[in-house]
Amino acid sequence: MASERDETLEAAAGADASGAMSDETFDAAMAEELEREETGEEPRKAPSKVIVVRDYCVRHKGAACNRCEIACPKGAIGFSEEELPTIDESLCTRCGICFGICDALSSTRITMIDLHARIRRIALRGEDVYLTCKENIFPGLEPAANVVVLPCLACLSPEIWTLVLAENIKVKVACDLSYCADCERAGEMAEMLYTHAIESAEAWTGEKVLFSKEIPEKEQLLKNLANPTGVDRRAAFTNLVGDVGDIASGKRRLRNSEVLQQFYERRERARAIARLNLAEDDVFNDFVPMGLTKKTMTPKRQLLLEAIDRKPAIAPRVPVYLSETDCERCTNALECTKACPTGARFPDPETGILAMDARYCIGCGICVEACPEGAIDMIEATAEALIVAAEHTDASAQDAAEE
Repeated sequence: MASERDETLEAAAGADASGAMSDETFDAAMAEELEREETGEEPRKAPSKVIVVRDYCVRHKGAACNRCEIACPKGAIGFSEEELPTIDESLCTRCGICFGICDALSSTRITMIDLHARIRRIALRGEDVYLTCKENIFPGLEPAANVVVLPCLACLSPEIWTLVLAENIKVKVACDLSYCADCERAGEMAEMLYTHAIESAEAWTGEKVLFSKEIPEKEQLLKNLANPTGVDRRAAFTNLVGDVGDIASGKRRLRNSEVLQQFYERRERARAIARLNLAEDDVFNDFVPMGLTKKTMTPKRQLLLEAIDRKPAIAPRVPVYLSETDCERCTNALECTKACPTGARFPDPETGILAMDARYCIGCGICVEACPEGAIDMIEATAEALIVAAEHTDASAQDAAEE
C-alpha cells in the first residue's frame, strides 16, 4: 500500500499505466504539494478505495462465510475463483459498512486500528471526541479537530466502540440520524448495523455513547471577538488574550501538537501490546512444516483484548464463539492445526501435543470440518476464556524465563 504522501503525489500528478511516475513528474508534484503546505492549503488526497486483506479472509481458506456480501447495501461485493472478495468499483460507494463487518475489508486511507489511534489522540488532548458521517457535513462547515468524519457510522464494529468506552473516552455521535433513511451512500442497512454495534458496546461496558445535535466547528482565533453574538465582548477579548499568550509561549502549539499526541498514543499502544503478550511474529516449532507456526491476530480481536485489558469486569458480558476439542476422541492427528487460519490451534513446541490459544480463535469453524475424528465443536463462551488464555500464556512465558 502506498504511503499517504505517495497517494497524495499520485493524485496531484497522475501516473502512467504501470503506476510509475517519472522523476520530472514526481519532482513537480512534490514542489506543488510543498507550496500548498506553505500557503496553508490542504494537501490533495487520492480517492480512498476498498481493498481486501488476504490474511484476514477465512472464506478462501474453506469457511462458508459471505457476511460482507450480505451486508453491502449496493451489491458491490462478489467472490473470485479463489473465493476472495472482489469489489465492483462502479457500484461501491465507500460507505465502509464492510469494514465494520469483516477485518478482511479495509480502506486504503485508514484502518480501524488507525482510527482508534486518532480517537485516542483526541482524548489525550483532554477533548471530547465527536463522531459524524459525511452526510452531515455540508458545504461551508469546517469540523473542529476533535471531530472524526466517517463515511458512515456503520463502519465501526462493536469491538472498537467497546474499547473506546472501556477507556472512558467521552465520545459523542454528532449526526442527524433522520438522514439515514434516505442515505444514498449506505442505505437502510446502516442504521441497523450501527445501532447494534453501539448497543452491544454499551451492554458490555455499562457505559453510554452520548449524542449531540451540533457538530463543533474549527476554531477561529478572532471569531468570538468579530462576531460576539451571544458572547460577552469582555469575555471574548479575555479569551483572545489568553490564546495569544498561549501562542507566544508555545503552549498552544504543544497542546495541539499532532506529533506529540502520536508519541503518547504509540506509547499507550506499545504498553497494551506488551501487557497482552501477543505473538506478532512466526514462532519456531519443530512439529510443523517448515518449522514455523504463524499466528494472525485480527484487528477486531485485538481491539476487544485491549478493551478487556482496560476493563476486565466486562469479560463475562462479552459473548465469543470458540472451538472446543473432545480430548477423549482426539488422536492428535493435528489436521486442525494445518487448517486453522489464525494459528489459534498448534502443536505444542515442547511436546507436539495439540494446544490452543483462544485469543486467536475467531470461531470460523474450519477446524470442525478438518478434524478426521469429529472431535471438535463450536461453542458459545464469554471473553473470560480469553483472559484464561492470556494468563496461561503469561505463566508459560514465566516458566520459560525461569528455566
